[in-house]
Amino acid sequence: MKIVVILMLVVCVEADTGQPAGFMADCPGMNRTTVLSEATKRSLSVVVVYPTSGFLGHREVRCKLSTEGAACAAKHLDFKKRKTQVMISGYLDGSFSPIVRSFIAMYLKLGRNVIVLEIFPILVRTYPIAARITKPLGELLGEFLASLTFQGLSPRRLELVGGSLGAHIASFAADTYRQLTGRRPARITGLDPAGPCFRNVPATARLHADAATHVDVLHTNIDGFGIAQPLGHVDFYANGGEFQTSIKGDFIMPCFQLCSHIRSAFYWLLAYSNPDKFVAVQCDSVANARIGDCYNGTIRTNVLGPRTNFSKTGVFYLPTEATAPYHLGLSGLKKRKFGVNDYLMTPAPDEDMTI
Repeated sequence: MKIVVILMLVVCVEADTGQPAGFMADCPGMNRTTVLSEATKRSLSVVVVYPTSGFLGHREVRCKLSTEGAACAAKHLDFKKRKTQVMISGYLDGSFSPIVRSFIAMYLKLGRNVIVLEIFPILVRTYPIAARITKPLGELLGEFLASLTFQGLSPRRLELVGGSLGAHIASFAADTYRQLTGRRPARITGLDPAGPCFRNVPATARLHADAATHVDVLHTNIDGFGIAQPLGHVDFYANGGEFQTSIKGDFIMPCFQLCSHIRSAFYWLLAYSNPDKFVAVQCDSVANARIGDCYNGTIRTNVLGPRTNFSKTGVFYLPTEATAPYHLGLSGLKKRKFGVNDYLMTPAPDEDMTI
């Protein structure tokens, strides 16, 4: 009697989630506890900016990132009449940068208290070290904000915006704030949250949707300096989320990693002065958002900026123009022939080439 053995090979193919490994997916030490020395803690500060009736229209003061520093900040802030906006920038940035100053001007124009976490020079280190510092730095910011709440700051009038590493710092701050007050901040906005070193950490070890009542995220360089995974209640993927369009006159100006990463800040600034113009279309997945394949069936929309509708959760494809002010308005509801980078699909005439 012959015995026949049949071997069956079962191949499991993982579904395309639109999330490749990405740049610097893992970094050493990210699962370890990082502690700041007392001397380092004493060196940390925030810049408090508030509207005034004076010549400049505002004043600013630097306070320590501590309980005593919270008392310093509270003396200058009006918690009853104004929202409080906390700003945290990214790697190698600081309160003096032109982008941060543009954000300050925008929020002051809205009549808000502004608190800028000074990350210079604490994050001026090799990037993996800076990534590990985000958690203890965020925890100190959370303690600072909790101290302000004990002095009158309502969590319903507290919003945080963080760019790159700052998005994760904002989340760590919100988690600590909730532990100390039992309340969540009203909103956290992540502007292309940093992907390197954060791609494979647990959800709560980076920006996450449970950190605030409303969490929105703008992705502009998901496989480079940003991160592909949806992290908030509403996630916008500008032009697919990887590279942003850019053109000057008739010339293509490549907007690759750093350019695309920073572009998130410009979109956010312009979204506040054009609150209904950055119209996005809901997608079934990140993989669909990457290629703008989100126009089939019923079109469901949302807008980037102060009027984001948080009752419409999910992944959204945000098409833009290649030049400022970038927004497409209702024109973004029509699928473009070549997708996001249509200007790259137009070949040069043969007579222009000599080979």
